[in-house]
Amino acid sequence: METDYWKLIYKYIKNGWTQTIYVSHVSLVTSKALKIARGMKLNQKQVRFIEEASMLHDIGIIKVNAPEIGCDGKLDYICHGTQGRKILESEGLKKHALVCERHSGVGIPVTQIIERNLPLPKRDMLAESLEEKIISWSDLFYSKTPSILLKEKTISEAFKSIREYGQEYIDRFREWETMFSKFDPER
Repeated sequence: METDYWKLIYKYIKNGWTQTIYVSHVSLVTSKALKIARGMKLNQKQVRFIEEASMLHDIGIIKVNAPEIGCDGKLDYICHGTQGRKILESEGLKKHALVCERHSGVGIPVTQIIERNLPLPKRDMLAESLEEKIISWSDLFYSKTPSILLKEKTISEAFKSIREYGQEYIDRFREWETMFSKFDPER
């Protein structure tokens, strides 16, 4: 059964400014992810899931404090993934919910959560399925910052955003680059 992601977006994201930022961001991420999925010749069920999960991957922003994008929640931005998981699980979308939790950067291993004392549950939040990896990779290239919302990052700009976190992140980025960049030749 297909998920009406527009219905969910408008159910949870009511602020007009936040809707504009959100829809612009997730639409760009979805377009990139679908280009890769089709280039890899994934089946229709996988492609549809990537479309739905890409459009919903950041739904948890409504629970965080990010006034520059109209979000007036109480939590740190890093919590948007776990909050998105809660929202989508409450909607019966368990597989989509995992994308929310696992999409940030190239994922967050439990060791980093503990070492950096992040306000997150103590568990690995790493993309596991091919679909999760495609969405996470695609998300690396777009920001929700209004001044650069529509600008796609270059590979080196995307890499710069994760390299400071250590070799594990660098290795995962390079692995995904090998897997996906050939399906997105503009990169």
